[in-house]
Amino acid sequence: MASKRTAEHFVKVLLQVCEKSAMIARAWRFQEELFELLVEEKTGKEKNKRFTRDFKTLADVLVQEVVKHDVIREYPEFKGFIFGEESNKFTNNNGQEIVMEVQEDIAATFRHLVSVIDGNEKAAQLLADIIHTEISLETNEARVLRDKLDFELPLDELAIWIDPIDCTAQYMSNSPGKMVNGILVSGITCATVLIGVFHRGTGVPVAGVINQPFFSEAKDKQKNQQWRGRRIWGVAYNEHCYSFLGNNPKLNQNDEFVSDRNFKIAVSSSESEEIKDKLLSSGVEIVSVSGVGHKLLQVIDKNVDFYILSHASSYKWDTCAAHAIICSLGGDVISFDEALALKSNMKDIDKIGLLKCRLKYYTPDDKKGEKWSNTSGVIAFLSFSKVFELLQYL
Repeated sequence: MASKRTAEHFVKVLLQVCEKSAMIARAWRFQEELFELLVEEKTGKEKNKRFTRDFKTLADVLVQEVVKHDVIREYPEFKGFIFGEESNKFTNNNGQEIVMEVQEDIAATFRHLVSVIDGNEKAAQLLADIIHTEISLETNEARVLRDKLDFELPLDELAIWIDPIDCTAQYMSNSPGKMVNGILVSGITCATVLIGVFHRGTGVPVAGVINQPFFSEAKDKQKNQQWRGRRIWGVAYNEHCYSFLGNNPKLNQNDEFVSDRNFKIAVSSSESEEIKDKLLSSGVEIVSVSGVGHKLLQVIDKNVDFYILSHASSYKWDTCAAHAIICSLGGDVISFDEALALKSNMKDIDKIGLLKCRLKYYTPDDKKGEKWSNTSGVIAFLSFSKVFELLQYL
């Protein structure tokens, strides 16, 4: 049996809680009792002003608290070092402030959830059952963990960023999405659960787990919609760089990353026209894709050569998990502005210079009021040689 301090055991715990989070996301979206809570609060006249947060946020917070609870139960040294976007404080219809916390057994969690969601016992029971379920990994997943991750991590030097449900708008839509040139650019499949691990002292990513709760769809005997998820992970610690991206042979990490000179680049719909014009004039193909996590997955899956974001609209919790996986594959995620400044100041950019532009996760890097945003933008890539060429276009 793996020591609790081995990367094998640690990543296994992250995968288990990530799958539990995906189960919550699926249940909350498709169980009628839960989805009614998601849509109960809206903007304008429909919004209940007595709530400090809406039930849509409650879904995010519950996932966030489940991750905290399960990880700290196994690794107490992470207490105070698991971070996310959401506060876990709510005000219910009675004006009572409630702190969302996972309890130690199913009965206590049920009672706590009843108090949070105004006495809805059926919904509370559905959630409590998932929160306290035991997750087993697939045989192949467990084998890969055992074969690749037989080394220790300095767990008391690490911290975690969580994005409970990234791409919330697409998550709420239940749209099957739209394909553009073989890439799914919108729809519920774009939603992801992101758990990223970084070193407290250096801020560099160490490990990442991503779950796509709505990766593939099937119908049960009653022709009801059923979704299966996809779990992937990567570890990049010192000389140890390993990943598991599922069973797609295209994604073997030992394959040479091959792409023609006409790069394909994922961008946000909010990307500046100036940047898009520069790229298009250089002959690259641009694809507008929903969700930061989903865009980064397009790089991991080799559907695009790069993800580019030239402004401060992504956050540490958005990028940390995928950044670690990309590093495990030999690529990186760097600051857009810093990379362009480096190009301006250096005649010949090398890998060592470019690594100084790597995103860091231990301290805010913004001066624009968005405390944990990646304020200087993002360039994500698998190939250093190709990013050197890309920088000549910008």
